[in-house]
Amino acid sequence: MSYIDKNLLSDEQIIYRTKKHFIIFLMPVIWVIVTISFLINSNPYIEYFAFLPGIVALITWLNMLLTYATSDFVVTNKRIMMKEGFFFRHTADVRLATVAQISVTQSLLGQLLGYGAVFVNAFGAPTDSFTEIADPVQFQKQVQEQLNKTTK
Repeated sequence: MSYIDKNLLSDEQIIYRTKKHFIIFLMPVIWVIVTISFLINSNPYIEYFAFLPGIVALITWLNMLLTYATSDFVVTNKRIMMKEGFFFRHTADVRLATVAQISVTQSLLGQLLGYGAVFVNAFGAPTDSFTEIADPVQFQKQVQEQLNKTTK
């Protein structure tokens, strides 16, 4: 049972759920490519140091796997609940009634691949940002629909 599921209110229902986008695995893949290029190099000194980028690749893979496994972004009928991170946890739990604005920022690559950053601004609170979320526009749309239902 996830952090979000454990903290749902008794009459609260999950409307939309997403995770981090697979783009977070781009950097570990790059480190694996660097490691392979070191290993296939004919220079014995470069081959000798191939383990260094290999260690970095392993650490970044483990970090991103933990980040992906522990990320959860949920819109319920009452709140926006977001959690990411394992060693350094970042959470946000915002009641829909207090949401002043929700915005999405996407790069060109983010628009093509379907990832971006979501910024939640609640009345009287600083803006909370979560990056590399899968399908952030759909997340924003679901929040807007729930906000529309609560204001009627």
